Amino acid sequence: MKNWLAALLPLALLMNAPSLLAQVDAPTADEAAAEAVDPEEAEKSVDVTVEEAASVVEAVSEKKEGDTLTVFIIPVRDAIGKPTLFAIRSGIKEAIEQKAELVLLDMDTPGGELFTTLEIMKALDRFDGDTATFINEEAISAGAIIASVTQDIYFTPRGTMGSSEVVTGGGQDVDESMKRKINAFLTSKVDAYVNQYRYRSEVLEAMIDPDTELIIDEKVLSKPGKLLNLNARTAHETYGDPPQPLLGAGVFDDIEALIESRADGRTVVRHDFESTWSLDLAAHLMTWSPVLLGLGILLLLVEFKTPGFGVFGVSGIVLIAIVNFGHNVAGLSGYEGLLVFIIGALLVFIEVVFMPGVLFLAIPGIIMMLGGLLWGMADIWPKETPDYTITPELFLTPLYNVFGGILIAAVLFFALLRFLPKSFFWDRLILVDSVKGTSQGEVLNDSSRPEVGTEGVAVTDLFPTGEIEIEGRRYEARVDVGSVAKGARIRILRADSFGYFIEEVNV
Repeated sequence: MKNWLAALLPLALLMNAPSLLAQVDAPTADEAAAEAVDPEEAEKSVDVTVEEAASVVEAVSEKKEGDTLTVFIIPVRDAIGKPTLFAIRSGIKEAIEQKAELVLLDMDTPGGELFTTLEIMKALDRFDGDTATFINEEAISAGAIIASVTQDIYFTPRGTMGSSEVVTGGGQDVDESMKRKINAFLTSKVDAYVNQYRYRSEVLEAMIDPDTELIIDEKVLSKPGKLLNLNARTAHETYGDPPQPLLGAGVFDDIEALIESRADGRTVVRHDFESTWSLDLAAHLMTWSPVLLGLGILLLLVEFKTPGFGVFGVSGIVLIAIVNFGHNVAGLSGYEGLLVFIIGALLVFIEVVFMPGVLFLAIPGIIMMLGGLLWGMADIWPKETPDYTITPELFLTPLYNVFGGILIAAVLFFALLRFLPKSFFWDRLILVDSVKGTSQGEVLNDSSRPEVGTEGVAVTDLFPTGEIEIEGRRYEARVDVGSVAKGARIRILRADSFGYFIEEVNV
């Protein structure tokens, strides 16, 4: 800032040069002495000039910042479902982080799910800037409701909007009593968002409820028994005093012309949100989240019960990471939850492979994995979002998913312990593959397995897992606490389907 001011002072002197040259008569010595300025006053004068220059620079800077329009364009195409919600929610969160001035929905849709529509309305309401909809051909049913809660509604010359009556997913009529309840709720909900607009609430009620008669300025716009539909012309007809368009804010041939009109000479910074296949994938992943979580937790449990770290542990972590990825794509939270989960998984991996039985890393790792899961499945908004605070209610649905996954994993795990140990596959999995490359050459049946109390020798270090040898055969074993050195005498305490628990015998 000081360098700027230093550059402005010579410029100010140069601009005053003509007035200085106009003074042809040189002052006398007495006149010069009379007009001499006190040094302190001169310094004060310079300070004032510097302050004035600073204010000019700041004003120019503010003007330059105001010469741009940052707009986020989010497409709303085909049937409205969860992928539409994910796109709009992600786009709005990014727009908040980028401090955008306008979120513009590029809409051409026949309608869609009611619950998703209500969630989209909530997401749009969180944006503190301007919102608008460009009806690029059709905004029917749920599309009309979503468009109505944006501040401005624009049309193409052939754009249409309306017919928002609630029907079933298959297109059949809803039961009459249920329809009345839904219509009353929906019109009330819409009114809460659009009551600042003169006619919009009445127009939407006529689009939603076929029993509504809409009359404005003694003109019948919708008769009972018929849903209201508007096109570009009828949406811009004016009513009232002073005259005001019924619903529309303008007609444009394409979205580029609309943006140019909104920019009004400003430079446009445009962000186009692209809908990809990952949005559809995220919708399926969220539906199956408890099952995927359950399978992932089950595989991790099996990994903990088998020596080392292998395919079960990797597969379990991958399944849980996929769940986290799906919620991230859905626009619920950022990458923070996934990052915390990955760090926790690394801690568990280090514990199992390099320091088994210590639990110094495994416990915080498991806590971080669960915390990352909860955070990744919660609807977290940027800190710049107005009137937004993180509350415990945000984590209710993630908790249900996690507990559901744990329940599924527990049921399947006990089923494995109950039925699989009797199968050939289980024997191969636990006994043969785990000691591959050792002296064991065949699968042992239950009658040939050592009994509790049998003594043997540790052929590897057990920390806490390793191998023992009894009567010339090797087995997988582990200690409950601490470790056992290679060559130590051991005794079997108990057995399960995964191996033996042993203790060291003091000679």
